Amino acid sequence: MANDGSLASKVEDWIVTQLLAVAQFAAGTVEPFLGTTQPDGRQLIDEMTAKRSPYAVVLFEGDHAVVTQEGKQDYEPTYAIYVTVQNERQGAARNGDGTTPGTNLLRDLLRNALHDKIPAQSANGFWAERAEFRGTQIVFQRSDAFVMRAELVVREVPAA
Repeated sequence: MANDGSLASKVEDWIVTQLLAVAQFAAGTVEPFLGTTQPDGRQLIDEMTAKRSPYAVVLFEGDHAVVTQEGKQDYEPTYAIYVTVQNERQGAARNGDGTTPGTNLLRDLLRNALHDKIPAQSANGFWAERAEFRGTQIVFQRSDAFVMRAELVVREVPAA
């Protein structure tokens, strides 16, 4: 995956790689979010549900500084993973149906693939030390499609 060499871009690519190693995600599409040309949320949902299910996009959303006991400064960037799940069977986008995973199973798989892992990425004087899965929430729902947002915080510390 080509990127600008920033730590945020490297961690996005690491998240994509982690998710592609999960069988249920490998069957769909996982990619860094490149943006959209859709002017409103409804059109964005239509764009995302036009992809193969499950469809996941990863993006750096922002960070904040954490002052250590030694008076130094680490950072905690937040990465969001938006997962779109579709299923024509009533309720199966959420609960799955035995052949297609729903958001409930994908939540567990996201947590298992990302929580307490070491991204082992560095750039521009910082090291991505540890990933912490902070949970999920459903941000859009209809009978045949759900969009879930998962939050991952990665502790960045000065490189040794």
